[in-house]
Amino acid sequence: AAVEDEPADQVSWWNLSGLAERDPEAAAKVWEHVKAEASEELSSGHRAAEVVEWQTSPWDRARFLAMRTAFREEWVPQGGIEDSLLDSMALSFSGYLFWMGSVNLQGLTENKRQTRDLRAYGRVEAPRLDSGEAIEMAANMADRFHKMFLRTLRALRALRDLRRYATAVTVQNAGQVNIGPQHWNVRR
Repeated sequence: AAVEDEPADQVSWWNLSGLAERDPEAAAKVWEHVKAEASEELSSGHRAAEVVEWQTSPWDRARFLAMRTAFREEWVPQGGIEDSLLDSMALSFSGYLFWMGSVNLQGLTENKRQTRDLRAYGRVEAPRLDSGEAIEMAANMADRFHKMFLRTLRALRALRDLRRYATAVTVQNAGQVNIGPQHWNVRR
C-alpha cells in the first residue's frame, strides 16, 4: 500500500522520507494528516487510555474515558498543561483502582484459604509469606497511585488559583498607589 493510504499510526519515517523525495507535496499532506490524527488521539483521551489497558478490552478503555471525561467536566481545562494534568489524574486514579482491586483480591484469596484450612484441619495457618508480601505490595502500589493523584490534584488547584487571583492591575492618573506595606508616591 502507498504511504498515503496507510493509517497515520503506521506511517514510518522511511516511507515518508521516500515519498518526500518523489513528491514533496504529497509527503507534506501525509505529515499533516499524521499530526492531525496524533492531536485527535491526544485530545480524545485515547493516547492516555492505552497506558491503562491491562486487558485491552473496549470496556477498560470506556471506563478510563468516562473517568477522564468526569474530571474534565469538573475542572474545564484551559490549555495543554491542564489537559495533561487531568490525564495524569485519570491515569493515577485508574492505577489506584487497579491496585486496590488487587489488594481486595489478594485479601479475599487469603481469607478463603484460611476458611478452607479451618474447615478441613480445624486450624488456620498464618498467611504465607509470599501471600503477605503480595498483599503488602499491592497496598503499597495503591497508596503510591493515590499519592500521585493527590499531587496532581494539588497542582490543578494551584493552577486554578493562579488563574483566579492573578489579575492585571492598571493604575491611571493616581497620585498615590498603596500595594501591601510599601507606599509609593508618584508625581507628574
